[in-house]
Amino acid sequence: MIPGVIIFIIGVGAHFINQSAADPMSAFFKNHPVFPGIDAHVLADDIEYLSLVIGLLLVAFSKEKIEDEQIGQLRSDSLQWAIYVNYGIFIICTIFINGSDYWGVIAYNVLTPLLFFIIRFRWKIYLLNRAVVKEEMAS
Repeated sequence: MIPGVIIFIIGVGAHFINQSAADPMSAFFKNHPVFPGIDAHVLADDIEYLSLVIGLLLVAFSKEKIEDEQIGQLRSDSLQWAIYVNYGIFIICTIFINGSDYWGVIAYNVLTPLLFFIIRFRWKIYLLNRAVVKEEMAS
């Protein structure tokens, strides 16, 4: 899970570099011997998007310390809910967002199932751990 978080942070950093410092990157890549003439925005977008997706995948599907049937069921339920929420949001955005803004919706729609899965799965793990602690304290 730690490598996934690190790669996700790299993606977020690439996003901020892409938004704020594209001109220095353009100058670097224009004169770079290995990448001559590469558009810095395209490269930064690729690095940003790939690192976000890879980081989220590593965080979402990393093995738990105790991986039993209950954790597997929580994963399955969380993934199912993530798909439901993702397509619900996608349908609403399809109805209300048109034009070139819709491409942004499609691009972020790739990330939302992973985000919803991670949020719901971690919440359910938290609730399960809290119930176990309460049960141990009661007995």
